[in-house]
Amino acid sequence: MSFNLIDAAKDLFTNELTGKASTYLGESETNVSKAIDGIIPIVISGLINKVATNEGAATVAKMVNEQHNSGVLDNLDNFFNANSGILLNRGMGLLTGLFGHKLDGITALISNFAGIKPSSASSLLSMALPAILGLLGQHINATDDGIAGVLNNQKDSVAAALPAGLNLNSVLNNVEKRVSDIDTTIRSNKTYDAAEKESGSGLRILLPVLLLACGVVLAWYLLGKGCNKGADVIADTEDTIKAKNEHVIAVAGKLDSLTGDWIYDAGEMVSIALPNNVGDLIVGKNSTEYKLVHFLNDTTAPVDTVKGSWFEFTNVHFKKGGAELTNTSMEQLDNMVRIAIAYPNARFKFGGYTDNTGTDEINIPLSQKRADTVAVMVIELGAPKENIAGAEGYGSQWPIQSNDTKEGQAQNRRVAVRVKAK
Repeated sequence: MSFNLIDAAKDLFTNELTGKASTYLGESETNVSKAIDGIIPIVISGLINKVATNEGAATVAKMVNEQHNSGVLDNLDNFFNANSGILLNRGMGLLTGLFGHKLDGITALISNFAGIKPSSASSLLSMALPAILGLLGQHINATDDGIAGVLNNQKDSVAAALPAGLNLNSVLNNVEKRVSDIDTTIRSNKTYDAAEKESGSGLRILLPVLLLACGVVLAWYLLGKGCNKGADVIADTEDTIKAKNEHVIAVAGKLDSLTGDWIYDAGEMVSIALPNNVGDLIVGKNSTEYKLVHFLNDTTAPVDTVKGSWFEFTNVHFKKGGAELTNTSMEQLDNMVRIAIAYPNARFKFGGYTDNTGTDEINIPLSQKRADTVAVMVIELGAPKENIAGAEGYGSQWPIQSNDTKEGQAQNRRVAVRVKAK
């Protein structure tokens, strides 16, 4: 008989545990029981969505292992006594890592559905997720089944267990939003970096004057120093630009032959705490999030105002030939939202890039659309507008790998985030 996580979870929440929860929370047992009936399929749905990507599956596996080893299943009573604070806070951190910005909506949904206070819904969720993770750990430890396979096998039972009147589409299916439905772009948003605009307009005025002056100096140099010398100077300049643009940093990963995307190796999964009570992120050490948070926390690392403090997104991809985000991109964008909320003084700009196939007339507008798409989406997902300082498409400029291979081209087709202030 196949493992049914819904039934196993319902068996955990006995009448005795429900009674203790209702007393602790000041809610009726009927309403607490109703809330739990909704919470179980919601939490499992969140886990199923999370394991849709390799990085997400690794995150869930780490969470399962930690909760199994903690012995959470033997201590469920402790979530509802005088010393429950630590356990509930840990559960809230796990919930934030699982649902990201959707958590507030889920809490409100449970509160309205069951007729309980939002704080009570939050506490019940904070107990349910660790318990369900513990159940998964118990099952996997006994069977050696894979975490993604076990969860994907629960889809039918989750759908059947979802109570009538509990509509998850508004809070769990945000990953199916399409940026093509959004009429405005970040470039028309008032949050676009005003200082950068002013600087840019001033530069446009000065640029012709500077170019004329440079032309005069160069002509003098060529005529005064000889054509051969001038040719050497031009060759040196071209070599410098080429060396800058083709600076190669080897990264771990592989080419997805089906999509043409570069799939980064996330590295060892670790938990990093975000400030301002945003919770923890469980991410790989090679991920954008890990590097970005490390930089934001490092008081000795200044923001580079010349070249820019840039971080390549390791898991943001678009459907071929356009600016429509893939569903798997949403996990990293959700994490970007949480980082923006955690660091209210930070300002982020998004850059879009292509490989060198095609012309600038095609590549630059495409890269601009992709950068705009990411900027719009992180605001849609809950990032404070004041944290987003614009988006710009650079086309095939500034490759991070050689364009001579498909692997290099895949890495050059990317979006990156620049820290403009922290």
